[in-house]
Amino acid sequence: EFPSIFQSGLGRYSTMKATLRLQQGAKHVSRPKRPVPYAALPKVDEELNRLQQQGVITPVSYSAWAAPIVVIKKANDTIRICADFSTGLNAALEQHHYPLPVPADLFTMLNGGKFFAKLDLADAYLQVEVADECRELLTINTHRGMFQYNRLPFGVKTAPSIFQQLMDTILTGISGVAAYLDDILIVATSPGELHERTITVLQRICENGFRLRCEKCQFFLRVSKILRNSIFQQLMDTILTGHLGGCCLSR
Repeated sequence: EFPSIFQSGLGRYSTMKATLRLQQGAKHVSRPKRPVPYAALPKVDEELNRLQQQGVITPVSYSAWAAPIVVIKKANDTIRICADFSTGLNAALEQHHYPLPVPADLFTMLNGGKFFAKLDLADAYLQVEVADECRELLTINTHRGMFQYNRLPFGVKTAPSIFQQLMDTILTGISGVAAYLDDILIVATSPGELHERTITVLQRICENGFRLRCEKCQFFLRVSKILRNSIFQQLMDTILTGHLGGCCLSR
């Protein structure tokens, strides 16, 4: 019924673009590139090409802002490129004041249901476009020159709050549903109720241009103490380690 949200490739949130605001008096910071291990260069080049083809980054000849990259090796032997905005940009940004959910509240919600589904957004932040006037702030310095992010990258200190706010807005009014960053939790007291709520959530996701990672989604699970504890621990790990999708959420 919703084939588009499980397609490969990157989704695009169609309702708004993320904006970043500098603190008054903030001065631009441009950092040099960091060396990449020679053996990793082919995979870094491959990932830069992929991001460019998907419209995530665009090469630029000059920028007043630049951050180095960090190369993260993933479990499947591929790599993820992360911008290290802790080198200057994050300290210059104004906070985006929007609270993240309290894990204990999500745990309470799980206690109130018998059936459960969990949806995972693919490359969550990268599905959100950045306002044109903010893109220079998101420049990275690499061995191939500088690139600007057109999508919201991991590592920007305001990204979690921005993303949480738009997810809460998308899902507002649906009972038994809560989002924690790139995870959407759906709880119900019966299979029929879970099906109805899941369809409503999928409809909202489709309408807003997002895509899910099918292999990480879970449908029609019976809520048990073990499952509740497992989900709660996953949420706590995300908070305590400060990681999402393999990249540090720099504060």
